[in-house]
Amino acid sequence: MKKIQTLLLALASTTLWAQQTISFETSEGYQPGTLHQQNGWEVTEGSDGYIANQTVSNEAASTGSYSFKNAYEPSFDWQYFPIFGASKIFDSPKSYNNFTISYDVMASAKLGSDFEFTLFAIDSNEEYVPVAGVGIENRGFIYLIKNVDYGFDYAVTEWAPNQWVNIKIEVTASEIKYYINNTLEKTIANYTELNIVGFNMLHNNYGNNAFYDNFVITSENLGTKPFEAISYSVYPNPAQDIVSIELPANTTLSGASIYNIAGQKVMQTEASQTINVSSLSAGTYFLKGLTTDGASFTKKLIKK
Repeated sequence: MKKIQTLLLALASTTLWAQQTISFETSEGYQPGTLHQQNGWEVTEGSDGYIANQTVSNEAASTGSYSFKNAYEPSFDWQYFPIFGASKIFDSPKSYNNFTISYDVMASAKLGSDFEFTLFAIDSNEEYVPVAGVGIENRGFIYLIKNVDYGFDYAVTEWAPNQWVNIKIEVTASEIKYYINNTLEKTIANYTELNIVGFNMLHNNYGNNAFYDNFVITSENLGTKPFEAISYSVYPNPAQDIVSIELPANTTLSGASIYNIAGQKVMQTEASQTINVSSLSAGTYFLKGLTTDGASFTKKLIKK
């Protein structure tokens, strides 16, 4: 069987209060076929390239005509953990003080894959951690993630094949609330207190498919000082050869690192504000910089 790489998330920059809807419709700029590189989405990468069956599909939809099909990948073996699917990196991280996401999910059959939706953050050790998440377990149960080790509790509500379920997750500074079909299932402590950098939808490839649709995302201003939103920039972006880092006045760069979407460091520089990225493969990366006064910043970087 082919080898598979775990799909992780990257970090971005600051944000404003916003609401976003994703229904995978053509009116939003989506087209039928692979979700990879449509509106910032990336799918899991295997040893021979990006997997093929994570698509915008017209087979089912809770609203409109299309949805995301988190499909079985017959070219690969099953896995112990959900790693097959798609990842969405926010253009800006979302504040954990006030964040809500709702979506519809439908699985095609029981006794196949476990399908897992997860909100991600990045901690002080530059490790990816779940902020919250919901799983569609193969026996018909729904589980709710409750800690950074992916521990979970089962919900009272169960799911049935080919029936849409609405999930809503509310994140505040102190609590995470899980709703299923508009009923509060569980309230837990906010166990990370970290800003949310993106989310993914993954399965462990035991068979069958799930469909996701009708995402509604509401987030609050991170509360950064006004000048910080424009202080750091990386250009040109997308880049082909040389990337330059622009800093605020009287600020000096201590160093910078570039990471791929799997969280692996692929490049590092000391103090220089120009980086030659010509050796990198085309794709999405994130650049993390550190200044001599201890401030850090992270920017999404697209390599042509």
